[in-house]
Amino acid sequence: METESALYQLMGVRMNGVMNSITNSDGQYQEIIRKSDEYSGRLEDLELPKEVRLLIDRYVSEQNALGSRYGMLAYLLGFSDCKELLLEKCLPIGTKEKVSEA
Repeated sequence: METESALYQLMGVRMNGVMNSITNSDGQYQEIIRKSDEYSGRLEDLELPKEVRLLIDRYVSEQNALGSRYGMLAYLLGFSDCKELLLEKCLPIGTKEKVSEA
C-alpha cells in the first residue's frame, strides 16, 4: 500500500494523536503497562551484565515493533474493507470500477 496515501496520513493522525487519550483511559492497556513495569523491575534486580541487558532490550524492542506494525496493518485492512463494503453497497454497478481506478 502506498505510504503517501490519504489512508496512511489518516492513520498517522489517529495513531499519533487520538490513541494517546484512548490508551490513557483504557484499563486493560494500563494493566499491561503495570505488569510490564513489574517485570522490568524484576529484570533490573537481577543485575545482569550489560551485553545481556542490551540483547534483551533489542529483542523486546523488535517484538514491540512487530506488534505495532501488525496493529497498523490491521487498521489499514479494516479501512480498506470498509471502503470496499461502501463501494459495493452504496454505488450503482459500474460506478465502482470508475471510482477504484481514480
